Amino acid sequence: FHTCKMTWLASLLGNVLLFCLVFGMSATVDIRAMQAQARNAKALLTGVFCQFVVLPFLGFLVVRFMQLDEALGLTLLVVTSSPGGSYSNWWCSMFNGDLALSVTMTAISTVLSMVALPANLLLYTKFSYHADVVSNLAWDALFTALAIVMGAIILGLTLSAKLHGKPYHRKLQYYA
Repeated sequence: FHTCKMTWLASLLGNVLLFCLVFGMSATVDIRAMQAQARNAKALLTGVFCQFVVLPFLGFLVVRFMQLDEALGLTLLVVTSSPGGSYSNWWCSMFNGDLALSVTMTAISTVLSMVALPANLLLYTKFSYHADVVSNLAWDALFTALAIVMGAIILGLTLSAKLHGKPYHRKLQYYA
């Protein structure tokens, strides 16, 4: 019972921290800059292609050539097939990158991952392992994290739109 309670608390804390990170970055984005990036088809298509075609395929190649066992191989396939974004937003903010493009790409990749993540996992685990290792995944946890990211993006962008140009919006950008 104690271990179950600690696992639940750790999961809750992880989800709260994920929400705070994504919300904080999204709330600092200039809405006009994000709208401009949403029309940047070349950058977004390149990001989607790399995120859902190149990276999962590279993960598959590593699993195959290194002959990773199921636990390690499945972990690598989940990581390389999952949408990026939460921490890329933070890195963009830290190094003065294009945060609007990063948040736009995070939103798009999170939505697309609802189909692309299971599809990539089913495809690449089928060619990597004989057993049905995908059925052992905690799909509810994966989709919970995706929902948290989308909710944080939507709420952060809504707050950013409401506060745009106000003095405390600049303070929020400073602290994020």
